[in-house]
Amino acid sequence: MKKCIFKPVFVLLILIVLSSCATRRVSMQVLVPAGITIPSSVKSVAVLNRSLPPHDKPVLNILEGFISGESVLADREGSFNCIRGVQDRLNESPRIKAITIESDAYRGTGTKQFPTELDWESVDELCRSDQVDALLSLETFDSDFELRKSTSKQKEKVNGRETVRLKYKTSLEVDVNSGWRLYDNLSRKVIDQVVFTDSKSWSGEGDSEKEALEKLPSKRHVLNDAGRFAGIQMANRISPNWTTESRRYFVKGSSGLKNGRVHVKFNDWDAARKVWLTSANDQDPKAAGRACYNLALAAEMQGDMDLAIQWAEKAMKEFHLRQARDYVDRLYLRRENEQRLLEQMKQ
Repeated sequence: MKKCIFKPVFVLLILIVLSSCATRRVSMQVLVPAGITIPSSVKSVAVLNRSLPPHDKPVLNILEGFISGESVLADREGSFNCIRGVQDRLNESPRIKAITIESDAYRGTGTKQFPTELDWESVDELCRSDQVDALLSLETFDSDFELRKSTSKQKEKVNGRETVRLKYKTSLEVDVNSGWRLYDNLSRKVIDQVVFTDSKSWSGEGDSEKEALEKLPSKRHVLNDAGRFAGIQMANRISPNWTTESRRYFVKGSSGLKNGRVHVKFNDWDAARKVWLTSANDQDPKAAGRACYNLALAAEMQGDMDLAIQWAEKAMKEFHLRQARDYVDRLYLRRENEQRLLEQMKQ
């Protein structure tokens, strides 16, 4: 019975390894659309940190930090990293430019609860002061930590004798909540309000509780990273952004497939396309299917999504190339994203 189960799994692993050896990876920069489409008139934003508690309540938050064991003022530091994250990410985008408002005058609740919307006189004053079209405000920033400790017994052999050792385990879980509003000063409308929640966990193990705890990151470090990530999430929501994607292409099956690898190395897709075209007519259907797949990649790299889909579908339908099915789906999604990008990048 074990042989019947083991053999097909083993064969599948062999096929996966062989398939991997027959391909190479190439990276590409892709501009992906934003999560939502905002008005084309909004080309610049000022970023405001409004998540801090009112001026008359900071002591309560500090006391809460001592009671819960959280780092004092860690949320404050995390929120400023959140602002830096959104500003840096937006300024990497070709769609929106961002600046940070250095002001401590506008405060929120200091909790997960959204404050009342800013009045439009204040929004207009802030936007005019920095000559921007909209105000992006971090309205809430809050975190919750949970630290767990446990022990377990592990059997070990020492000098041929079996002994029982006590192992200490710790885990740190954090939930970070960030709430945003985007005030369009041109239309006098709040065009977006959203909350991002991010949960992460870390674990540590050692021969003592202290050793297990030392393997956990500091809460302040965790919050700073989580804050920056929350800012990046918001930037990706309202503005297209660049991302690195990888694609596989075939280098084995014919001389044309092998020779194309050299041209890919030097990013010469015209030359690669020419040698792959010869292999697309190969008498060996396996080599021809792989060449069609590679030609789809060349077309994608040169920005012709329709031609890329044609070649990938030929590899899938005529030559039944297994890898082409996923690639066809990816190409259709990218062509759909290209249409959204055209709408979002309109000037």
